[in-house]
Order: sequence, then structure tokens, then C-alpha cells
Amino acid sequence: MNRSRWINSSTMYSRKAVPETKLFTAVLAQAVHDAFSSHVEKIHRDSAMDFLTEDSWHLRMICDLAGRDANYVREKITKKLLSDD
Repeated sequence: MNRSRWINSSTMYSRKAVPETKLFTAVLAQAVHDAFSSHVEKIHRDSAMDFLTEDSWHLRMICDLAGRDANYVREKITKKLLSDD
């Protein structure tokens, strides 16, 4: 699977690619996939979109564990949503 273009690969600090980091990066990538895929059920698309666009503790935690910036992820998703309208 290709790396999602919505996840910032240039973080402020470099984290060793341990299995846990890869796991949480995959969680973010799956959420992006679910949010923008037409074959995913609407309830799952909506849940993924809520997860990616709301400033929640869960998103911040997942992003931190993946070595990503939650603000960057939310900004990119919001920008993509606005450009698709």
C-alpha cells in the first residue's frame, strides 16, 4: 500500500520506524481511505471524516503515536474537502 499523501512525512522530530509507529500510521491511512472512498458505507465514511476533522484527543493521540502533527492532518483533510465541493 502506498503512503498516504495526507499524512505529513516531514515531522518536526524524527521517530524511529518501530512497529507501533507503523501501526498508528496505518490507522491514519485507513481513516483517510475510509473518508474518501465511495465503496465504504456512509456511516463508516462519516465516522472517519469526523475522526479526521475534529480536534479530538483521539486524533491527537493517534497522530502523536504515528509521529505526525494532528493540526497538519486536519488542515490537509479540510483543504481536500473544500476543494472537492
